[in-house]
Amino acid sequence: MRLAVIDASAQGYNLRPLTHDEMPTAFLALGESRTLLQRAVDRLGDVIPSENIWVLVEHRLRAKARTDLKPGIHIIDSDGGFFTALSQVVSNSGAQKNEATTILIESATHMVKNDRRFRQCLIAGFEKAELTGQAVAFATEYEKLGLPIAGFQCWPLDQLSARLKSSDLRSMNWVSHLLASTEDKMQVASLADVGWVTVDDWESVKHLLDYVEKPWGHERLWALNRNYAGKILFIKAGESLSLQYHEVKDETIRIVSGRMRFLVGPSIDRLEAHILEPGMSYEISPRVIHQMEALEDCTFIEVSTPHLTDVIRLEDRYGRT
Repeated sequence: MRLAVIDASAQGYNLRPLTHDEMPTAFLALGESRTLLQRAVDRLGDVIPSENIWVLVEHRLRAKARTDLKPGIHIIDSDGGFFTALSQVVSNSGAQKNEATTILIESATHMVKNDRRFRQCLIAGFEKAELTGQAVAFATEYEKLGLPIAGFQCWPLDQLSARLKSSDLRSMNWVSHLLASTEDKMQVASLADVGWVTVDDWESVKHLLDYVEKPWGHERLWALNRNYAGKILFIKAGESLSLQYHEVKDETIRIVSGRMRFLVGPSIDRLEAHILEPGMSYEISPRVIHQMEALEDCTFIEVSTPHLTDVIRLEDRYGRT
């Protein structure tokens, strides 16, 4: 039997104000409508069924996690610490079963760009752990030192149970070690060509959103830190962004090429239409409703506060919410 434990408890303090108390890293939707946690579950595909997936979240976010995730997935409180939550999973997830059990330990702050290749690596790692009875670290090569750096690990249940009973493993340092490096003599499975990213700082988010395909065109993130963000957006002729507003995000756009029809106003029934051409700018304050439609292929620059996920869609021709 194969199980997965996904840690979704990281607060993302390094990403404030993109993250906040009600929006820790795992619940961010970066570049698409699916959150990092949802994508962590999605990429397991048919390798691990939903009923064998355990997600560790803070108690106050359990309801949100349950709403976002597929039925059957187990939601476990992480308030007592990762060690305690993981021990609970181990004791309740098949320790009494006769069949061999292997547990994947992952983090929802991890992202991959090639899900298909990820699943191939995942299966190979599981098979290695099951064949040898030894833990496997899924790792990429760290370019400067040439050392394997683990993204996550796969443990035979009996071996993980023995490790958790060791008194020296109750610190958060061990948890960080478990998820971020390889232990002595641990086997290594390659994560080659999966496009691995750990979303834990501004550079990682910038790398992840360097180029994002959209149904209306694409966008490139060229600047990002805790104070501001900069994007270049391209809208194909005849396409449009959603009718939307932002709760706190403050942005200004400037047309580089092409023309757009720009709707803006305090409410849906009080929208004004403007034709924006190259060289023209428009400041969009929080809670101002707006929509951009390309009259011809249109490229524009957007500078804003770093609240990249702060988008409330009111209408969208592509069915996004």
